[in-house]
Parts: sequence; C-alpha cells; structure tokens
Amino acid sequence: MKKLTTLTAIVLGMGVSTLALAEGSTIQQSTISNRATVQNSANIATGVLGSAEANQGSVQIKGSTVKQSTISNQATVKNSANIATGVLGSATANQGSIQVK
Repeated sequence: MKKLTTLTAIVLGMGVSTLALAEGSTIQQSTISNRATVQNSANIATGVLGSAEANQGSVQIKGSTVKQSTISNQATVKNSANIATGVLGSATANQGSIQVK
C-alpha cells in the first residue's frame, strides 16, 4: 500500500506541474491562451479506487466564471500517448487542452 501511495503522489505531482489552474474567480475581458508544446511523452491517469486526473500542457478553469473573454488554444501535441483508465473510479487525461467547467 505504501508503494501505491507514493506512486500516486508522484503521478499527481507530475500531472499538476504542467497544469494552470484558476478556481473560484471571475475572469472578465481577458485572453486565455494555451501555447503548450507536448512531445514524445506519455500522459496516463488510472482511477483504481477513486478518481485520477493527468494533464500535460493544459489550462483548466474550474468553478470560475468567464465573461467577455477570448479563448485561444494553439497547443502542439506530437508523438504522445494520452491514456485514461477508470477501474473502480473515474479517470481523465488531457494534453494541450483548455477546459472551462
């Protein structure tokens, strides 16, 4: 169990390192831009007993309000694997994406 916890922490840390987050704010009259380059990589999320999320070069706006803004996604993803597997939970894997939830 200790190995699984350590591995999960490492994977979550790696996933968040290339993810820009904005939560609970109001974004107004702004430009949201993603110009990430993801190349020769593997992006894997496995939800075994809970949910898992893996992101590379992604912009995620969650629980925020976006008004009168421009969203531009010019991300480049080449030779990359993007895998999400939900065994007993849910899994999400994103590369070079913009999400507004």
